Amino acid sequence: MSLLEVNNIEARYGDLKALFGISLAINPGEVHSVIGANGAGKSTLLKVIAGTLPATAGSLTFHGQDLAHLSAYKRVRAGISLVPEGRRIFSSLTVEENLKVGSYSRRKGHWNLNNIRDLYPLLAERWDRIGFHCSGGELQMLAIARALMANPDLLLIDEASLGLAPVVVAQVYASLPHITSQGTAVLLVEQDMQQALRASTHTSVLLEGKVVLEGSSSALNKDEIKRAYFGMEGRA
Repeated sequence: MSLLEVNNIEARYGDLKALFGISLAINPGEVHSVIGANGAGKSTLLKVIAGTLPATAGSLTFHGQDLAHLSAYKRVRAGISLVPEGRRIFSSLTVEENLKVGSYSRRKGHWNLNNIRDLYPLLAERWDRIGFHCSGGELQMLAIARALMANPDLLLIDEASLGLAPVVVAQVYASLPHITSQGTAVLLVEQDMQQALRASTHTSVLLEGKVVLEGSSSALNKDEIKRAYFGMEGRA
């Protein structure tokens, strides 16, 4: 049985249908990337899994448990943590205080303040800095670290590299093997196709709320991915 099973999920924003029968499965310790252009439904999918947006059809199971009636904070307690687009750090709190907020679920596991300092030495150097004074790269590391403090079995990362300098992106992606080595699976939303393929074991391509291509990241043909990404299937 997979860690997470998403079966024919649909979702709406009012009258606007955003997801059309999305299905995927994630196993412990793997990185599954979801790529696609703006408006493809990537962030919407993460919101549905995290419980911040209800599904209007389909089913979600996590550790074999139906998530349909589980609220967002209960999903955190069950082992699902979301790193949202925009990071949403508490700007008036220090790095350390933000991390402590992330541990409110009190799930037991590998991640604590000391292990976070080892994972992201840059954060250790900024331990007493308030969020308002952190750079974009520091905030992204902090957002991931805060989510890890809940000791999730599944980490959802929305737009990991958006707006970051290449050197910072490299540091963020270099941390993923350390995270998955603890058994945590990562569902990664990314617009950068090359970055996503390098980092993941499995990839799903979304277009207009539908999965149009999926498979092993190492086996997928890059030209085929580009055609799916831009909706060019069937064109010469």
